[in-house]
Amino acid sequence: MAGTFKEIRRKIWIILNILVVLWVLLGVLCLQVPPYEFWPAGFLAFSLPGALVLNFFFFIYWLLRGSWYVFLPLAVVGLGWNHYGRLVAINWEQEPPQGAKTLQVLSFNVHIFNAYEKIVQGVPQVSTDMVDWIATHPADVFCLQEFYSRVNSSEFNNFNRIGKRYDRYVFASTYQGDRIKADLGIAIFSRYPIIQGNTIYFPNTPRRSANRAAWVDVNVKGDTIRIYAVHLQSMSIKAEDIENTYSAIGDEASFKKESRNLARRLRMGFKERALQVQQLLEHVRTSPYPVIVSGDFNDIPFSYTYQELVKELNNSFEEAGNGVGATYNGPLPFLRIDNQFYSEGLEAYDFKTHYEMGLSDHFPISATYVIQPKGDE
Repeated sequence: MAGTFKEIRRKIWIILNILVVLWVLLGVLCLQVPPYEFWPAGFLAFSLPGALVLNFFFFIYWLLRGSWYVFLPLAVVGLGWNHYGRLVAINWEQEPPQGAKTLQVLSFNVHIFNAYEKIVQGVPQVSTDMVDWIATHPADVFCLQEFYSRVNSSEFNNFNRIGKRYDRYVFASTYQGDRIKADLGIAIFSRYPIIQGNTIYFPNTPRRSANRAAWVDVNVKGDTIRIYAVHLQSMSIKAEDIENTYSAIGDEASFKKESRNLARRLRMGFKERALQVQQLLEHVRTSPYPVIVSGDFNDIPFSYTYQELVKELNNSFEEAGNGVGATYNGPLPFLRIDNQFYSEGLEAYDFKTHYEMGLSDHFPISATYVIQPKGDE
């Protein structure tokens, strides 16, 4: 009898392992499917991290039991190793070669410097601590999303506080977003000359929206690099939406309502970002120079958006980072939605997520790039 139960248990584990393998394969397949053509693919791809983690647990389980079934999850680990690399990066820390021409880029969704969290006599108060942290950071280029500045305020004119007082060049893609005519949008600051720049406006997105992309050509000691600062469609999910869903567990009607609300917002975001990344990549392909594409993509590494980008560009975190690299500073842990991608002609070193700066709902990220000599490209 004991042997029968043991055999049944073994078969159950085998069936569960096969189901997880099929889940992984389906999730990987769904990464290739545009959500605007088949939106459920976005949710299946979104679930892929769970399948990868379960597959790894099955690998440990069969390994500890000394079973030859270990080769089933092991095959998935081997064939899908690059997807595991999206979950956790492991890289040896290396310094750029001596004498190499380098460029350090900082990307940060500054959450309008928390301007509307504190209002004094009807006037928003910017987090000057966040502004000064950025202004004194050693990076050569700052790509700031959800930027906020007031040109009629000496205290909150952040073009001056970050750019002018440190002799940085600036390109801004902004709109006036409130009654006191604050500038909101994207700003790129550079210690190297900005040759030209422009804005990419996304379809189905109002001009008075923070969701856009800006690009500049920067002259780095004789080499031109095109740098994009990107803010794709937001998920439009607030902390209270997640908390309400958690608190509704146990109340079937309330849980269904909150879950459907979250699913609807996720579905809309999947579709819009899939369209936006196509427009962004069309522009990237026209660049005559090496490119760095940085910003808040509002999508995890297991999404159509991310998959399209890594088909053509390298990801700095995967190539030079370590750990999980979570960038979202909110109620959902382990989300990496801010990224830097780069093309041939560049090599990434020293990728960092700056957890010491926790004043925004995103953590800043930075990477140092070596500009390869043209003869070595």
